[in-house]
Amino acid sequence: MNTRSLLLIAFLSFLCPFLLGAQSARDLEVQEHFLAAKRAEKTGDYQKAVAEYQVILKMEPELPEAYSNLGLLYYVEGKNEEAIAAFQQALKRNPDLLAANLFLGMACVRTNQYANSLEPLKKAISLNPKETRAYLNLSLSYIELGQEEQAAPVLQKAAELFPNDIEVLYNLGRLYTKLMTNAFQKMAQLDPDSCRYHQVMGASFEARRDMPNAIAEYQKAVAKSPDMPGLHYSLGNAYWREGDLARAEEEFHKELHLAPENYLATWKMGNIYLARRQYTEALAYLQKAIQQKPGLGQAYRDLGRAFIQTEDYERAASYLKKVIQLNPEEPSAHYLLAQVYRKLGRSADQAAELVLFEKLKKAEDERAKPPQITTSGTQDDTTEKGPEELPLEP
Repeated sequence: MNTRSLLLIAFLSFLCPFLLGAQSARDLEVQEHFLAAKRAEKTGDYQKAVAEYQVILKMEPELPEAYSNLGLLYYVEGKNEEAIAAFQQALKRNPDLLAANLFLGMACVRTNQYANSLEPLKKAISLNPKETRAYLNLSLSYIELGQEEQAAPVLQKAAELFPNDIEVLYNLGRLYTKLMTNAFQKMAQLDPDSCRYHQVMGASFEARRDMPNAIAEYQKAVAKSPDMPGLHYSLGNAYWREGDLARAEEEFHKELHLAPENYLATWKMGNIYLARRQYTEALAYLQKAIQQKPGLGQAYRDLGRAFIQTEDYERAASYLKKVIQLNPEEPSAHYLLAQVYRKLGRSADQAAELVLFEKLKKAEDERAKPPQITTSGTQDDTTEKGPEELPLEP
């Protein structure tokens, strides 16, 4: 709801009592000044509208809606201190005015009075839980006051109510980044030589594709706590991404000894054996991975590749269709499925899959990739590509 709409609602909420029942000459005069204020507001003559409300308040000094409308006009003009004073007068007389609460909070944010903005913004949310500006400004105030933990549930609730609101998502992402940064800075202060801090530093280098430094940090983490689950996976994953499959295999074996439930390590063991064309071992690990994590699209994709290589095209097709079911926008599955259909002599289906592949690949290439802030461990990245891509048979 915009400022003009709230002006109209406040105007009508005041006007209604004057339109009902008997009206005195004074009531009619007040009503005329309200109408004049509204006409001036419509034409953008805010100075005249302000003057009309000031006349009304001289006649009826206890009208909260008049103060609220006056505050809205001051807010539109950027006269924040005057707006704050008007809204405070309105709320003194009626604490339940939505516009007065919302814009008092927003005017306080404008003037860096973050502590003073909290209560009116919380009240605005209670009066209208679907007012996005209240959530955004309330969370900003908490962040500016150094209370990020208080801001988190505000933006999470906003994201639940408005899942497609870009501003809400943007601010929620920024907040998560800030919380993560704060936590890592505290880790550095407490023990910069701890295994977890080295793991975090490794993940930071890995996110920047600085694999030598990532590996060095992960090695330090493993040396500190060789029996901690997750560390061998992080180191093995860095080797895997570098194409050092022998060292990756060694670390994944260690990880699975400590944490056999780590489905990513299980999948990547299968992936390594697939790269070596050791299909029996690859299938065992890949089948186990999808048992552990039925939605792990990359394991289904690798199973499809394995069955292509072993010429079991019907089974290959079934697994590739599962990849597409899990992620319809994944181009490679359509390309692989096209190759399967070619082997099966299904030329029409092959052509259809190639058309889809070209369309999705083009969209993928043109789509701007969002910034990645990752902490390597056991996160489920079903779109992750490794160094093991096998050439398709002609």
